[in-house]
Amino acid sequence: MKRLLCVFAHPDDECLGPGGTIAQCAIDGGEVFITTFTAGEAGTIGISKSLSPEEKARRRTLELAAACDALGVAGHRILGAPDRGVENVDAAWAVGEIVADIRRLRPQVVLTFHRLGVSGHPDHIAVARFLDRAFDEVDDGPAAYFGWGVAEHRAQLYQRPNLVPLPESQIAAAVPIGDEAMDRKLGNFRAHETQYDFFLSLQEKFNYREVSSPEYFELRRVRAGRRVPAGHIVSDLWEGLDV
Repeated sequence: MKRLLCVFAHPDDECLGPGGTIAQCAIDGGEVFITTFTAGEAGTIGISKSLSPEEKARRRTLELAAACDALGVAGHRILGAPDRGVENVDAAWAVGEIVADIRRLRPQVVLTFHRLGVSGHPDHIAVARFLDRAFDEVDDGPAAYFGWGVAEHRAQLYQRPNLVPLPESQIAAAVPIGDEAMDRKLGNFRAHETQYDFFLSLQEKFNYREVSSPEYFELRRVRAGRRVPAGHIVSDLWEGLDV
């Protein structure tokens, strides 16, 4: 059975990121687990501007649960780190929480955002750094570790000056998203009611359904035994792995 562990900073990272890949894994019979560092209490999108941090955290916790149901996620948890403060938490604690999930869940593949955080968000970059260390600490852990990003050839569609695209030369996986998986991803967007205005802003710029397949990833870490020729772009995150 495919088993995937996704580690993110905020509720909605899973939908604005590799939600199609997550849904596709679940549809294909795999198990997906999501570990999210914060409850998103510092969000500033749409109606979030009018909510207290406590109310945002409460609502976004519920939204994440609904979003995970929409995607078909088998389990998720929020660690309780401060939103916009993940880089300042105790690194040993953060890495230890991820290591505990890896040992408990035994995923063959782990993923997060790519090394520059997609938008350059310090929380995203910190989570990637913690997952780097966690992957290296578990000798018999996942076979591969991927980072999702917006490919360079799509970046101009977003019209966002803070977007840090994934260079074409670093793309190691391009995962096609089927209709059912895309339906689930769009359902995931709707579950995040406090953040939905961001999705609507993207829809005004381009047809999100048409543009967001395939989803692109860099390969951040891999263990011995992966049978993929150098330079080959896989269409499945488990391709070539001894699992």
